[in-house]
Amino acid sequence: MRFIQILSVRIFLVLAGILAFGCLLSNAQELPIKKPLHQNDIEQIGKAATVEIEVKTPDGVLGSGSGFFIQQGLIVTNIHVVAGIHGKSQSCSAKLINRPTEYNIKGVMASDPEHDLVILKTEAEAESRLQLSDSSLVKLGDKVYALGTPWNKPSEIVKGTIKQITPNYFRVKATLPSGYSGGPVLNDVGDVIAVCVSGGENQRYGYVIPSNYLKTMLKDLPFQEQPLEKWREEPSIRAYGIVKQADVKMQLGKYEEAIQGYDSAIYLIPDFTVAYTKRAAAKIKVKDYKGVIKDYDAAIRLGDIDIGIYINRSNAKRALGKYIDALQDCETAIHLDPESTEAYINRGDALVKLENYKMAIQDYNTAINLKPERFILAMIYLKRAVVKAELGNKISAIQDYNTAIHLQTNKTNILKVTYLNRGIAKLNIGKNKEAISDFDAVIRMKPKSGILQNAYINRAAAKSKLGDNLGSVKDYNEAIHISADNTKVTAYIYSKRAAVKVKIGDNKEAIEDCDSAIQLYSEIPEAYKIRGDAKYNLHNYKEAIKDYDTAIYLQPDYAKAYFQRGKAKIEIDNVLDAKIDFRTALKFAKCEKTQPLKDEIKKAMNILK
Repeated sequence: MRFIQILSVRIFLVLAGILAFGCLLSNAQELPIKKPLHQNDIEQIGKAATVEIEVKTPDGVLGSGSGFFIQQGLIVTNIHVVAGIHGKSQSCSAKLINRPTEYNIKGVMASDPEHDLVILKTEAEAESRLQLSDSSLVKLGDKVYALGTPWNKPSEIVKGTIKQITPNYFRVKATLPSGYSGGPVLNDVGDVIAVCVSGGENQRYGYVIPSNYLKTMLKDLPFQEQPLEKWREEPSIRAYGIVKQADVKMQLGKYEEAIQGYDSAIYLIPDFTVAYTKRAAAKIKVKDYKGVIKDYDAAIRLGDIDIGIYINRSNAKRALGKYIDALQDCETAIHLDPESTEAYINRGDALVKLENYKMAIQDYNTAINLKPERFILAMIYLKRAVVKAELGNKISAIQDYNTAIHLQTNKTNILKVTYLNRGIAKLNIGKNKEAISDFDAVIRMKPKSGILQNAYINRAAAKSKLGDNLGSVKDYNEAIHISADNTKVTAYIYSKRAAVKVKIGDNKEAIEDCDSAIQLYSEIPEAYKIRGDAKYNLHNYKEAIKDYDTAIYLQPDYAKAYFQRGKAKIEIDNVLDAKIDFRTALKFAKCEKTQPLKDEIKKAMNILK
């Protein structure tokens, strides 16, 4: 009987469990499934709960950012938005972006310095608030919508896609304007999946903090808020304030002062990853590439696996000539984001330095196929053209230069380089008039001295080939004036101008130019060879031979110098040595594949026979 009672109880419990489970299933089926919304609806939902946050001192507005209501009376934003300046009196307020309602901030309910998040308590309740979504469900390629309050502009929704997922943040392909920090990032049903933390008008990617960190902060909120001034005294919050001041120094171009600020923040919080990455960016500006690498190494050790760190570290390594190490960083970046145009460009640049031109072209091809914005695309075509020209494929290089010029609009610096390089490529294939047109375009754009100097030098060469030797001399004059502070370059230009003067019979002036070149830099073989030519023309054969001797000593395979020395030796009746010089000249001329010179040498040798 006892057994039957126990069995009955167990059967009843099982049946009750089944019924209860059935009820749960029934209730679950009745829960509404949210459907994707139109962008306008998402924007309306977001703006109803998004606020502009201002931090003020008695002197005026200290800074501003964004935030949003997550519960009645609770606003979420970034710590760096409200950290303020240590030791200064400052108040904080929030204003809805779609209406003039303003809220005073009473204090802080919770903060997470590791993820730059803070929950603020307001004096009044809000009419609208946003719902948190489960950020662990976010996938690569998901569409997201960011809202915020850009400086001096109306608020607009920014559409983007998730490009990288890390434990601490998402990398979003979107330009998040300055002022969006602390603003909500919504999914396609209008729920918050992240909080904006950094971006900028000149950046194609932004960074956002997953919403699940907010969920953790909301679990155990205290009953009473902490006053803002007391909260700002905490070392981690003071560090954020110091970093913000250092950011201002960066914007003003005071990079050394910015570095000192980041130093102070790291002193307060030795594992402050953001301070390391920002300090690295400042060190890039002062070309402290070893320091850049050390700071990025520290950020990586602290767990930051952002693709931007690897790309920037690869640039620093490339600047130090560590091209293999730079390649490895680029490959890591490509592994993190196989669609990173910048990573492929940087790897291509490192391969160029290693003279692996064919693989560099493959990387540039991949970057082009990823269809970046016009300015970036133009830059890639320019880089690929330079490599093609290096490989001797001048025609294909010119086609790439044409495309780069077509793509560019207002990026005049790259446009100048593109015209210059296209002109040089045309000069090398004998299209001298077209080359001059390109050099004219560069000169009209009034570039920096290095580019302008190159334009005059190459236009002078093109004019000389067309027989306009006087015009060539004038251009070399301009080039010498521009490059007066660079002795090697000036010496090179003097020797080039001397060669043109030899052509037009100004042998004495040519000698003076070569003397000037040699005085500035004594190891230019061409200067000695041209001075030898001028002396030869003035029938000073023994002195000419001495100059040819020096040119050959500096450049043992100098075919033209051997040939000219042979001609000078004939003039002093040293025919036997002349024959030896002609044979040597012919051997090196074959290596250089210069047919006109080979023909001239053979003609001289036949005369001697």
